[in-house]
Amino acid sequence: MPSVHRDNQKVYLPSVRKVSWDTGEMSEFASCFVSAMQYLGEDLSYPFVMGTSGVAFRFTIAPGEWDFGNYSILNFSTDPYEPVSRAFAAAGYAHTLHMPGSFQEDSTRIMASLDRGIPVLAFRVVGPSDCVILTGYDEGGEVLMGWSTYQDIPQDHNIPHDVTGYFRKPGWHEILNGYVLIGDKLERPPLREIYLDALKWGVSLMRSSPVGKNAAGLDGLQVWANEMIDEQYFPAGNDELIGWRYVSVAINMTMLRDHCLAEPFLRQAILDVPEFHPELTLAADGYGEVARIRLGMDSLIADNFSEPSMRAIHDPAVRRLYAQEILRIRDVEAEAVGHIERLLERSGKY
Repeated sequence: MPSVHRDNQKVYLPSVRKVSWDTGEMSEFASCFVSAMQYLGEDLSYPFVMGTSGVAFRFTIAPGEWDFGNYSILNFSTDPYEPVSRAFAAAGYAHTLHMPGSFQEDSTRIMASLDRGIPVLAFRVVGPSDCVILTGYDEGGEVLMGWSTYQDIPQDHNIPHDVTGYFRKPGWHEILNGYVLIGDKLERPPLREIYLDALKWGVSLMRSSPVGKNAAGLDGLQVWANEMIDEQYFPAGNDELIGWRYVSVAINMTMLRDHCLAEPFLRQAILDVPEFHPELTLAADGYGEVARIRLGMDSLIADNFSEPSMRAIHDPAVRRLYAQEILRIRDVEAEAVGHIERLLERSGKY
């Protein structure tokens, strides 16, 4: 059972799994969700959450804007919180989403959950994070504690951490962008239905029409490739602007890193539901090829913010080769999605 430690005014949940990009888990929401579920005793893997939430199948881009917000999980569905609700449904847990209200009501709800030994998922709080996991509070709720991928970046969080390693965040209500309270454990649907629902959702994301201002899915990859070879976006001599273009490219590449999680998700689905062979085997093979292409792109422009990569993006010839690899990924993913569609048709779900 979850435990709660109390130290004067400080209340915290001990040994909640750390959330960090160093683990290779780039989706802050999926990583926080896995951390919370594991603390509650659930054996959910990161690829499973990436697949069922749809994060492993989404690609969104605001054409012409080079928007750093492309990566947000809240911009790839007409209902921005659908990835959240799908993750909870697949895990078999109720949840309630709250938009910021008064400090008193928000802090009261969050502290009540933590007092019961249940972590809270929150948007922003520390840096521009998609999601953090709240694991404690102090000073009557004036200070929240938890894990954030941004907590070790001084520009985003320059307050010393708690002795537990958790961040300490006063003034959290000013940056709060919503939070999710974890509810009761429910009866989970059969795994077959969970997977088929996730696969149908994944296909819809890859075949998606524009979501607001964003191009999405396979079309979004085409837009990105086009922009990489459009010289108007890379004016010679404007090193500062091209530097910001590099940041946008790195953010978009993170979405392709997420796509690599589709392969283990699909392979686990085949193990759990063998009747998904052969279509899902072929789709998983395709996503394995996506991972290989993505890895090879690091030889052109790596997303590691190294000096050679930041110089390489200035070269039109390198950008053209990079765009060709984006289109290779688009084509391989289109074929993989076709295999998934054939499984859905065979299963009467499409």
